Amino acid sequence: MTPEEDQALAVTVGLLLLIGGTLLVQQLVGTWPTLAVGVVLVTGGYAARPLAHEVAVRRFARQLRRY
Repeated sequence: MTPEEDQALAVTVGLLLLIGGTLLVQQLVGTWPTLAVGVVLVTGGYAARPLAHEVAVRRFARQLRRY
């Protein structure tokens, strides 16, 4: 397989797992808790990168001040 085919297969399998997991959780706990968990995960995913960057910058600045 070419790298493009590998990536397409990985995306397809990931989407199938995501959809299947969402449907399973929805049947187990209901629509609103499933929506709430999804919103929290997506929001957390977007917020995690800038937060990690800020922590890294502060840590580097603190190391610079020590020397």
